Amino acid sequence: MNWEDLKSYKPLEKGELSNAKISIENIVTEKLEPFGFRKFGRKLIRKSNDIVHIIHLDSRGSWQGSSSSLKTEFAIVSIFDTDILIENFEPISSSYIQHLEPKLKNYYQITKEFNLFAEYLSRKIIEIILPHLDKYLSSKDVLKEGIKLGGTKNLEQFCRLINESNEKISAEQLKAKKDAVLKKLKISE
Repeated sequence: MNWEDLKSYKPLEKGELSNAKISIENIVTEKLEPFGFRKFGRKLIRKSNDIVHIIHLDSRGSWQGSSSSLKTEFAIVSIFDTDILIENFEPISSSYIQHLEPKLKNYYQITKEFNLFAEYLSRKIIEIILPHLDKYLSSKDVLKEGIKLGGTKNLEQFCRLINESNEKISAEQLKAKKDAVLKKLKISE
């Protein structure tokens, strides 16, 4: 049985929510590991040349506490963008899955059928988000293709900076930024 074929969904008790969220994250992580993603907090990250792909499974609540819903965002970030990847570590200008496929919702309630939902979400990420991310495997791809969805606020600026000679920022400064990001994300070169 697939999650999308169900006619009704059973609500979770508040005490079950935390374990359900962890299960969803773990199932999605397991499905995306063959594509180079690994879990880092609530995010799945993949380094590709001088770009980082982020898929954010956001189930945080507001000031009222934990949320019973989950939203799926994705972002493409320059490896040199320390503002996002080190200081805030929240993608600015990320996009939602529904931006790529309007028939899909971005917010889903977490219900007792969360394992089936995690399988469904994994399939949709692989079918819809990964092909989009795969168009942008380096800063050169971002500049060549022009990015409409998923690009962060500073992405194009960093891509230009990396690919054009610029006297304002040295190679050592760029390397220091990159090394700081790689250390924070626990990624080896």
